[in-house]
Amino acid sequence: MSIRRNIQGGTAFLALVAATLPASAQDKYPSRFVKVITTTGTGTGPDVILRIIADHLGREWGQQVIVENNSTGGGLVAAQQAVAAAPDGYTLLQASASSFTVLPIRQERAPTRVGVDVKPIAYMGDQPLTISVATSLGVNSLKELIDLSKKDPDKVLYAANASGTLPHMAGELFKLRSGAPVRYVPFRGGAEGLNNIMSGSVNMIIDGYAALEGTIKGGAIKPLAFTGAKRPPNFPDIPTVSETVPGYVAIGWAALVAPFGVPDAIVDKINADMNKVMMRPEVVKRLQEIGAYMIPMSRTELAGFIKQEQDQWHPLVREILQKPAAAAAPAAEKK
Repeated sequence: MSIRRNIQGGTAFLALVAATLPASAQDKYPSRFVKVITTTGTGTGPDVILRIIADHLGREWGQQVIVENNSTGGGLVAAQQAVAAAPDGYTLLQASASSFTVLPIRQERAPTRVGVDVKPIAYMGDQPLTISVATSLGVNSLKELIDLSKKDPDKVLYAANASGTLPHMAGELFKLRSGAPVRYVPFRGGAEGLNNIMSGSVNMIIDGYAALEGTIKGGAIKPLAFTGAKRPPNFPDIPTVSETVPGYVAIGWAALVAPFGVPDAIVDKINADMNKVMMRPEVVKRLQEIGAYMIPMSRTELAGFIKQEQDQWHPLVREILQKPAAAAAPAAEKK
């Protein structure tokens, strides 16, 4: 069974962890605000999800949880900042999937090696991406999008986060597997990409539903497909990419991690509190509304899951990077 789905006994595990923590760790941490640096830009799916969880975690602790965005270098700079911080549990890192699956291939020394640079804390849920298009493009299915792009190779420009992020890799994997010559336009975050959708400089966007929810509900863009293996339970009418492009899967996810030197007692406490907060009915409901599905994991399960994702994605990333495609220039750079 996949580690992602092996969640039985989660409640018992949380109780066991809480019961076995040293009293000093439980009593003293946190005694002040906690900063979480995220590898994604403001308004992206992981950022939206993190802010929801940070709000509830702050209430649980009675201390503010501050979110700091830094998507520079595809999350490389955020990771460097986090692992260089004092290992006291007051600076943590929300690392998106690409920090583990793309950065190690693109960078010789990516600072997110589990057991070397960081300690896994908590899994922050499945976050299937969506391939969405501007309604003005006039396509109503993924097949129509593929056909249009093949007919006019310069027609479809897709916005995604910075080069090397999972949305970018998901777009290039879609291009590779479908043969659709869509062209990549990098942006710093979901909000910037959406602004360019609205201005008409791009007509396709790949991001988590959380980042696109308002614009989708407003009717400016239309989700054509989710990138997960199955249709999300609360979006049964939106197909998966694999229904049109067999075998295609690109699950978005993020993990909360700590600099390697943070004491195990503190990391265990954060794991227990994170899983507790994420599984509250009101949190589960809100996150499902924006296409995020929480799955409690122990630290060991999370480490195994990350290894599993690396084994799956590293060969794909190498294949994608061996066939680079020129990115379209953002509208602001065109004369």
